[in-house]
Amino acid sequence: MSTMAPKSALFFKGRPGDPRLGDFASFTRADTIVKSKKPTISILGAPDDLGVRLNKGRPGAKDGPDAVRESFYKFALPDDPNFDKIRLFDVGNITVCDDIVKNHSQAYAASEFVCASGSALIAIGGGHDYAAPHLLGAFSGLSQISKRSRFGIINVDPHLDVRPFENNLPHSGTPFRQILESGIVKGRNLVEFGARIGRNSKDHFTYCKSMKVQVVGFEQIRRSSNSTLKFKSYLNNLGRTSDHIGVTIDLDSCCDLDGASAAAVVGFSAWELCQFAYSAGSYKKVCILELAELAPNLDPSGRSARIAAEVAFHFLLGFLRR
Repeated sequence: MSTMAPKSALFFKGRPGDPRLGDFASFTRADTIVKSKKPTISILGAPDDLGVRLNKGRPGAKDGPDAVRESFYKFALPDDPNFDKIRLFDVGNITVCDDIVKNHSQAYAASEFVCASGSALIAIGGGHDYAAPHLLGAFSGLSQISKRSRFGIINVDPHLDVRPFENNLPHSGTPFRQILESGIVKGRNLVEFGARIGRNSKDHFTYCKSMKVQVVGFEQIRRSSNSTLKFKSYLNNLGRTSDHIGVTIDLDSCCDLDGASAAAVVGFSAWELCQFAYSAGSYKKVCILELAELAPNLDPSGRSARIAAEVAFHFLLGFLRR
């Protein structure tokens, strides 16, 4: 297993007296990460939208990882004394081909290696089908260094993504059925946060109910006074039954961006996603944040990539509070 360094890494530099995250990050391969005494975050990309195309979605998510990086590494260094106490690695992108199973295997191995090193992970897709290898790989890596092995997931997404495989292949609509049927995550430890009534079939809701998945509907959240407090309450509750938690955000949950495989008309604001990410970053049991289905080709303004980068940056800011 190895990864390729981001092609545009050389451009992520600040000016004299004005350093940026691109100056602070260490660009390396996943298999070269070593355990650090400092708390560590590693960034991994999956530049592949084959799963989106198999699910009849709009292509473009293959360009998501580097588009996020181009904005993320332009952020100024946080004016926070805790920032000097962490390390930030970028382990690049997995190598992809026309075989989705092989691609997922690469993502699983990279996520496993990073988390086995003790690093938190920001995984950037790619299609949301990568939630399965990213999360399961991260959990496998953690099981190598932790005796505690109860795992939980929050999926911020209008879609439940519990479709069965088609032609024996996964796609962007299958990851959470795949995760549940692996047995690694129990149904009660999966929170589907923001599922839309009109974006999922009755059969998919029925499947989630049969698996005891916690489905928190978008309409239900909107009736509450504060979506961030709602997210934090589910995160805290999940922490009571989970030792390690993964948070995955499908960017088609955001109504402020157009560059997603299935862009939302109704959804969470960019600021709400940033607050969810901050809450996840500050929660010690969260080991991975995944961002999925940014399709920069569908938004020539670049706004969508900048929003995704803001979400990743807020996870980093939250991480400083651990």
